[in-house]
Amino acid sequence: MKRIIGIGLLIIILIVGVSFLVNFPIFGNNGDDVNASQQSVEYSANGITLSMPGDWVSADSKSNESILAVAKPDPKDSSGFSSINLNIEKRSKARSLQSEFNSNYNILSRNSDFNILFMGNVSFNGEPAMEAEYTSVSDNVTKHHRAIWFQKGSDIYVILCSAPDSQYGDLTGTFDFIIDSIKM
Repeated sequence: MKRIIGIGLLIIILIVGVSFLVNFPIFGNNGDDVNASQQSVEYSANGITLSMPGDWVSADSKSNESILAVAKPDPKDSSGFSSINLNIEKRSKARSLQSEFNSNYNILSRNSDFNILFMGNVSFNGEPAMEAEYTSVSDNVTKHHRAIWFQKGSDIYVILCSAPDSQYGDLTGTFDFIIDSIKM
């Protein structure tokens, strides 16, 4: 009887062990089946380096002041631009950070296509910065934007994250990951 119980326990342990190994393999496959969005890649341009998800790419920007842009290649907006992106702009010979920030959002607040959700002080890389979140409507599509403004020397930089409003909440972690990795 003890022998039958021992064999039964051994069979149960083997079944549990095999099912565990099937679901959680000990030996990897060199990451061949790892989703590209779960890997990060480093990207540099104009003296700025950042990490981004492996399925993101360098991008073109509509802004003349843009010095770096990265985007998730799909989906595209009606203009053919990636609708999920992060853009860094540089404003040389600008007034003070506070006055540039206030001027920009005073203008936006007068336009009915923009809705300012939040404005406040934050820090970026340990330095004082300002942040604004707002939505915009263009071609009947609502986009959600987050802008972080900071000064380095006499230049003001703006990091602008944009995504369709319906997807923005799911992308905040990705945007934070990219922003936190920025080195200048």
